[in-house]
Amino acid sequence: SICEQGGMEKHNITGMPLSLAYDTLISLIEHLKSCADIATSRTVNWQKFCQKDDTVLYFLLQAGFHLDEGVSPTLLQLLACALCGAKAATQNSGKQKKEKEKDKEGDEGHKHDEALCNSLVQQLNKYVDSDILSRFVQCFLLESNNTAVRWQAHGLVLHIFKNSSGSQQMILDLMWMLWPELPNYGRKAAQFVDLLGYFTLKTHAEKKVNDAVDKAVSVLRMQNEVLANHPNSNIYNMLSGLVEFDGYYLESDPCLVCNNPEVPFQSIKLSAIKVDSRFTANTQIVKLVSTHTISKISLRIGDLKRNKMVRSINFYYNNRTVQSVVELKNKPSMWHKAKKCTLSAGQTELKVEFPLPIVAANLMIEYADFYDNFQASAETLQCPRCSASVPANPGVCGNCGENVFQCHKCRAINYDEKDPFLCNSCGFCKYAKFDYTLTGKPCCAVDPIENEDDRKMAAISINNLLEKADRVYRTLVSQKPHLESLLIKINESGGEKQQEETVSGSVGTSSSSTVNKAIQQLASRYCGDCKSSFDELSKIIQKVLASRKELVEYDRRQREAAGSVVSSPAVSPIPRPSSSVRTMMVPSFDHNKKASSSTSTVHCYGCASSATEHCVTLLRALASNPITRQILIDKGLIKDLVEYNLRRGSAPVRADVRNLLCLLTRDNKQATDQLNAILFARVAVAIRNHQSTHDMAGAVRHEMLLLTDTIQRADSCWEFRMKCVMRLFLMAVKMTSPVVMESVTLPCLKILQHKVKPATPTSKKHKEKTVESLSSVKPTRTDVYVGAAKWLGNKKGFSYEEWKKRAPQKVSESSKKAAAKEIRAKFLMEKYARRWKSKMRRTSAYPIKICGDNWLQSVLFSPSSRSARQVACNIVEALCEVQNRRQQVLDLLTAYLDELHTAGESATEFLCLYQKLIKPTHWKLYLAAKGVLPHIGDLIAKEIDHLTVLEETTLSSDLSQGYALKMLTELLSSFVELDTIKQHYKGKLVGTVLNGYLSLRKLVVQRTKLVDETQDMLLELLEEMTTGTESETRAFMSVCVDTVQRYGVDDFRTPVFIFERLCSIIYPEENDVGEFFMTLEKDPQQEDFLQGRMQGNPYSSNEPRLGPLMRDVKNKICQDCELIALLEDDNGMELLVQNKIISLDLPVKEVYKKIWCQENEGEPMRIVYRMRGLLGDATEDIVDSLDNTKGDEEVDNEAVYKMSSVMAECGGLEVMLQRLAVIKDLVRGKQLLTVLLKLFGFCVRVNVNRKYLIEPGLNTINIMLSTLNMILIACESEQGGGSGVAQLAEQLMEIMEIISQEANQQDTSMLLFGDRAQLVMLLERINSPFVRSNTSVLQGLMRLIPYLTYGARDKMQTLVNYFKPYVDFNKFDEEHTQDEEIHLDCFCVVAAGIVNAELLFLLIYSVDSAAWKDFIAKPSLPFVLKLLTGLCNGHEQTQKLVGDECVPAIHRLEQVSSEEGVGSLAENLMEALKDNPSVAKKIKEVREQTKAEKKRLAMAMRQKQLGALGMSTNEKGQVTAKSASKLLEDLVEESGLTCCICREGYKYQSSKVLGIYTFTKHCNLEDFENKPRKVQGYSTVSHFNIVHYDCHMSAVRHARGREEWESAALQNANTKCNGLLPLWGPQVPESAFASCLARHNTYLQECTGHREPTYYTTVHDIKLLMQRFSTEKSFSDESGGGGRQSNMHLVAYMMHMALYVLNTTRSVPREEKNVSNFLKANKEKWVENCFEVDGPLYFAMLSMLVNGQDKWQTNRLMFLKRLLVMSHVRKAHPGGTTKLTDKVVREFTEYKPELIIYALIDGFYTIVFRNVSMSSNENWSSALAEYIRQNDEALLKGSEKLLSYYEDLKPTESFREFCDIVGLLGDVSNPDTFIAELLNDLP
Repeated sequence: SICEQGGMEKHNITGMPLSLAYDTLISLIEHLKSCADIATSRTVNWQKFCQKDDTVLYFLLQAGFHLDEGVSPTLLQLLACALCGAKAATQNSGKQKKEKEKDKEGDEGHKHDEALCNSLVQQLNKYVDSDILSRFVQCFLLESNNTAVRWQAHGLVLHIFKNSSGSQQMILDLMWMLWPELPNYGRKAAQFVDLLGYFTLKTHAEKKVNDAVDKAVSVLRMQNEVLANHPNSNIYNMLSGLVEFDGYYLESDPCLVCNNPEVPFQSIKLSAIKVDSRFTANTQIVKLVSTHTISKISLRIGDLKRNKMVRSINFYYNNRTVQSVVELKNKPSMWHKAKKCTLSAGQTELKVEFPLPIVAANLMIEYADFYDNFQASAETLQCPRCSASVPANPGVCGNCGENVFQCHKCRAINYDEKDPFLCNSCGFCKYAKFDYTLTGKPCCAVDPIENEDDRKMAAISINNLLEKADRVYRTLVSQKPHLESLLIKINESGGEKQQEETVSGSVGTSSSSTVNKAIQQLASRYCGDCKSSFDELSKIIQKVLASRKELVEYDRRQREAAGSVVSSPAVSPIPRPSSSVRTMMVPSFDHNKKASSSTSTVHCYGCASSATEHCVTLLRALASNPITRQILIDKGLIKDLVEYNLRRGSAPVRADVRNLLCLLTRDNKQATDQLNAILFARVAVAIRNHQSTHDMAGAVRHEMLLLTDTIQRADSCWEFRMKCVMRLFLMAVKMTSPVVMESVTLPCLKILQHKVKPATPTSKKHKEKTVESLSSVKPTRTDVYVGAAKWLGNKKGFSYEEWKKRAPQKVSESSKKAAAKEIRAKFLMEKYARRWKSKMRRTSAYPIKICGDNWLQSVLFSPSSRSARQVACNIVEALCEVQNRRQQVLDLLTAYLDELHTAGESATEFLCLYQKLIKPTHWKLYLAAKGVLPHIGDLIAKEIDHLTVLEETTLSSDLSQGYALKMLTELLSSFVELDTIKQHYKGKLVGTVLNGYLSLRKLVVQRTKLVDETQDMLLELLEEMTTGTESETRAFMSVCVDTVQRYGVDDFRTPVFIFERLCSIIYPEENDVGEFFMTLEKDPQQEDFLQGRMQGNPYSSNEPRLGPLMRDVKNKICQDCELIALLEDDNGMELLVQNKIISLDLPVKEVYKKIWCQENEGEPMRIVYRMRGLLGDATEDIVDSLDNTKGDEEVDNEAVYKMSSVMAECGGLEVMLQRLAVIKDLVRGKQLLTVLLKLFGFCVRVNVNRKYLIEPGLNTINIMLSTLNMILIACESEQGGGSGVAQLAEQLMEIMEIISQEANQQDTSMLLFGDRAQLVMLLERINSPFVRSNTSVLQGLMRLIPYLTYGARDKMQTLVNYFKPYVDFNKFDEEHTQDEEIHLDCFCVVAAGIVNAELLFLLIYSVDSAAWKDFIAKPSLPFVLKLLTGLCNGHEQTQKLVGDECVPAIHRLEQVSSEEGVGSLAENLMEALKDNPSVAKKIKEVREQTKAEKKRLAMAMRQKQLGALGMSTNEKGQVTAKSASKLLEDLVEESGLTCCICREGYKYQSSKVLGIYTFTKHCNLEDFENKPRKVQGYSTVSHFNIVHYDCHMSAVRHARGREEWESAALQNANTKCNGLLPLWGPQVPESAFASCLARHNTYLQECTGHREPTYYTTVHDIKLLMQRFSTEKSFSDESGGGGRQSNMHLVAYMMHMALYVLNTTRSVPREEKNVSNFLKANKEKWVENCFEVDGPLYFAMLSMLVNGQDKWQTNRLMFLKRLLVMSHVRKAHPGGTTKLTDKVVREFTEYKPELIIYALIDGFYTIVFRNVSMSSNENWSSALAEYIRQNDEALLKGSEKLLSYYEDLKPTESFREFCDIVGLLGDVSNPDTFIAELLNDLP
């Protein structure tokens, strides 16, 4: 009836869609959905109903043409349930599917279902002719833009076809008649094509097959022609390979099929699409950014206030385009009501779903009705300005005069309504916050036309849109020439000018400088400008068509209204989105026209592409039939597909074309030969013309892909395809062009690889089987081969079948079951036949030839294609799986090693394969036995020779230089890893390796990273080959000496390594730590005092100025941070590592290795710098030295350096002296000299080398003296400048001194003698600036000179004469120069080796000076003492002479302390004299006398000091006091609460506010609250540490580097805290307490995020704290400290804070009333109250604050009942309930927590607050607050008693025991039945 009222005519399928009101459509769709639900759940009933009334299905089918698209899915579902039966229902109902599976009579039900479906289809066919069915297919299967609808129609048509046995051909003919119209529907025809292919295959009408094939092929060819001749086809084809191609944006007429995608619904915030909004007192009007289709609206209400809650909300919409939403305000006629929703009180979420989505450009939300709250309206309001409480009437603040009803956000006042729900200015709502989310999508819709004015506006709008479309189109057309020019530039490779241009000026979307500018511009123009213009044009055209449709619809309604007899008011049409092409374009179709003539030409490139794709899909279905397949082949489809479709389209389309071609050629030799011929011809032409072809890869890519796909198909024609591949491969492999290799050779190789080594089976049948187990041929030791040329030539006997006959067959499963004797007989036959065959025919009939120059070598080392090399290696590896081939392959690959020199990096894959094949040990032994190692050594030598030639002839180098050398070295190393090979070839290869390493070390120009790596590998190889037994090491050292002799004396670089190697062998040193990193950070506590920051963290240890000492690190910090004052001050800055202060004299590397790496190895060393003493004395450990235990041990040099004895045996010392003698300058020879001196230093530590070196024939001393003079002269002339030169001189002099000492111990005939001239030259070096500036060099020189005078009196006299002018001490004391002082100091050193009796008298005379003070101050005295020490060392006569006269004077000098160190020098002299026994006795006597005198003086001083203190010593030496000391006066101590910092309390600091450190966290106020969002609060615990607020703030200020609570934790016993609860002491002013309480509230807000705390949340806080006691929950989990006692003390002071707020706000009477109402509540509300925030526990806590002791005694039994009920209800119904159903009494342990809380409350009354007294006019709250304020000691003691009482409660095990302890037996007469009676009394 609804459809008829809307104007639907029966049997009219071409009428326009009905225009029904939205409410009518909602009513209609609700009815239809109800029917659909019934049809889904009771499918058979629905089918029988339709069977009974034969007009139902036809009506539903007809209604689908006329009703709105939103109704179509429901109609189709009803049709599907009827025609498809239970199958359609089970797709929508999983439940019914399960029920159907459980049905025992499933088979019978299925047959019955099929019968009903068949009957209904036959019934429908009576009413539905071909025109209606055609219209249905067009409407729902082709035109619908909804994919789900098309699939629904697909299922319907499929079932109609299956159940229409008589009319199947008619349906098929109908669909083939629609086939030519396929291009008009583009991508939407996928379901139609699927059905067409299925129907064609199922209908066996051979006569019409040819017609169907003709139609399919003709459409394909026509669309191919359209694509080929399209004006933009060339541009599209070129663009698809250059940019992200996702659309055709150059079309002149935007296709509404391609450019109208199906947009899914999505969630959108209303605020995101809102452009304008207006408000009234209860209405919100919103203008959307564009028209949207909305299916659901979700509302979330936040910050809900119970004062005024919404009861109902109305949603309105319209589709009017307005400039401002004001035009729609207060105009209800312009709005359509969508839905009305009712909310419950307190509801915070709402979901509004529309059965039929609405199309809206504007929304209006009306808050229509509210819940009344009379109590809330009578309350006072808060002033928005000063927050003062203001009465609701008159609503004006008495403090500031503001109107309290003004908007809190914009301050606007609504004078029409005193208290509006919404602000009419800004829309702010003070009662709630509304958050709307829409589920919708943008759509194209236009204003409805209802009158002539609307029609005129629509016409004007169409004209404006067309003008705009023309402008956009012109802009789009102007882009095409630019695109063409850019494509030309890209095809011409950009041109030189294009390459020179920078990318910075490009407008492209990519900023990469490596992309061609033309491609960037192309992507920018097409994907950016063209796309945006085309999208805009498409939207305009859609809107124009929608406007025209609305215009036509209006004209139609006007004509109908004018022609109707009875006029009726027109129904206002609802706005509909233009989301479907069906409403805009209905292509006319006349069945009488021929298919060819009815085919419309499609100009849309996208639709043509989609049509081509559909044709390929259909042809694939047709080709699955062998008969149809042959017809397609005969019609030349293969050629058409290869020419047109193989290259065109997207990748999936091209893959479908290839699959179609594979299907056409399956098991068809003729088609296979045809395709092979086409492909071979195309690829062969490309190969021959590859040099002239611009893009050969593109020319053959698709052909090779097709060839690959055909090869992978297993059919009878695979061998013919394989021959085609082999011919192409053999043709391509002859070409050396990289493009041929990559485009043809590589794909062929991959095909061959796939055949040689097939992929692992993936089918379920063979998933767990290997390829070998599935093969039909058995691999044997002797393979059967076939010649490739003869096989390709189709010679007789050279086919796959012939080869398979000759190859051994695998034993079948049936033969395995044969008898054992038969199997044994067959085995013997095969064994002896193979043996006879091998002897009779020495060569195979078809031997394999895998040696020589063949294709494998060219591919393996192809420089152009890594992939080809890898595939070739894979093929070779697969061939080697047969073991008898591996030996031949290895021999072949070994022969290819010579190609490494020319191949370079192209041999990577070859070497990987070679290494993999020789990985088994036996193959390495095989190759070693064949002489591979010497061959590899020769190849390495050739590579090194080649590098040497390049080093001498060129200055340029290749970065890949040395690759072959490195790979050969790795190969050699892999062989040497085997001990057997290493032991056999070690002696033969060590020379080659050593020479190779030394040659590489000399490279400079040709040095690359590869060369460096090879050098390191040779060094490692050398170490492996030289490490072994001691005899082997000695032999290697001899080899090294011989190697040095091979190089000329002018080579200063090569011997360096050999000598270094010898040094490491003789004395292996610890590995250097190498490079490491440091982070230099400032001490955080000195952030305010030290400027700057080290910005380069982490720093490398190799950076300059960061070593070698820690002092250098300090200096760098001072320089970089501009701390100039600390630069020269080593005491001003400290460096800390691992929290230890490091001495600045320590080496950085040693600190890193011995301090940092012990715990942090691998991480950057963290060095913290700070100013010393800035924040007090340091507490860290100081590290002054790094202990080296080796230095304290006695070292046996003979054992440590024993290997150096080889140097004396093999002539190494002579070679070293020769090399030392040729060094004439330090510029070239410094490195060699350094290592030589190091090696000499090791050698001279062994006796055999020292004896060898003093042989006169070696001339050792003269050579070394010459070198020493050269070093000293070079230092003066600054030739060898550097810090290490002085060290070289010291090392050389030390070596010479050791050799001279050894010579001194031999006979005089063996003494060394040097030149007198050299002696004079060394003496003259004293005056050189270098020697004078290096004290160690000077001292060493003076120690060496005496040895040069041994056995030569004239040299001694020369030495004495040189120093004689400087030893006049009297003259020296009167006046001396620095030069005289230096010479005298030198002579003191020389005198240690010279005994001259004539000097002794002069020294004694100096000692006999008169005045002692003058004598001590003489400048010559230190030198005299040094000389005497030197003269007395080892000379008995001198010791006796000095000891007889000078011991007392020298002893006196021992006790002298002076800057010159006279005391130490005198002590050294005494030690030298003690070598003589008689003198030693005299020295001991003198020292004993001095010691006794000092002791006497000390005891006298002690007695004097004790006497001053009134003490004395007795005979035993014990100290005694003469009189007792006076007692100190008693100090009065604090009692009660004291500060943990200053230890003062109220006695001495009575006016200061004390506070308790607390820790508060955010939590739920009540976990059992029966709401989805629970009320939030906080919970507090404490360690009960008391502190003055002033002391706390002072401590925070002093701890600058820490945060406030981090510092407070130190005072709070290392317990976390975030609050400071103030205590109101007896004499503390209220203003001070109130200020501290406000600060505490601020702390609570910061740590919990809670709004301003009130006494309400404090009471809940006390409740949560008491629950911790009752449940025995830890108090220190979060804070880390505090226990039961601490928190028991805290409760009273938390109550005081709540009491203070209650009393000051005068809220006590109100709360007393609330407690009273709670106690008087009806029992019906007891259960519900258990799940509220303000439940029994809350009121029990509140009662302590407002009810006195007498009221508690009166009400405590009622509180006990309420708590017991709450405990039981929460255990029985944890999720919440309003009525108790489980009244069974539970275990006592389940009631125990609440009972303990009850007992604690009673304890507070009876124990803690027992002495609280009230006056007649005073309430309990005031009296309790005053008591807590005045009695801190009593509270502490009472809390301890309460805690003891709590401990007694914990062990209780029954309710009777609990009542006995608490004292309830008088109130509870029968505890055993009390709980049961209580529960039974509840309703």
